[in-house]
Amino acid sequence: MEIKLKPKTFGPVFIHTDQQRTIRYGRSNDSVDQVAPPTDSPADTLLFSLGACIAISLQMQAEKNEITLDAFQVQVTSKKAEDLPNRFDCFEVLIPRSIFEDSEFAESLLRSAKSICTVSNTLNAEVTLTLI
Repeated sequence: MEIKLKPKTFGPVFIHTDQQRTIRYGRSNDSVDQVAPPTDSPADTLLFSLGACIAISLQMQAEKNEITLDAFQVQVTSKKAEDLPNRFDCFEVLIPRSIFEDSEFAESLLRSAKSICTVSNTLNAEVTLTLI
């Protein structure tokens, strides 16, 4: 007998970074002002870690290409798997399209950032990065 779990979504959480790689965390789009991620939810802690890693990786890849990114905000959500064992099935990281005017280059930057992000490379689930 297959056990089906109730679908559940976690997040969104928000990570804001500036040109100096200062990271701020928050659970709503308009209050990203905490210097450390909230730790009351292990699920959210994982989402904050993924978002911060992607943000820092984007900045590193931009610097490698001698580009300075303006301040930007990353949004992360996840969905729980509908079967056992309990785990996340997928993660979605939304990055503003405005990080770079050339959308083709922005997509390339996303791919290279994902390839060096230790957190996303460690997760045993699908991680999708999307320009919004």
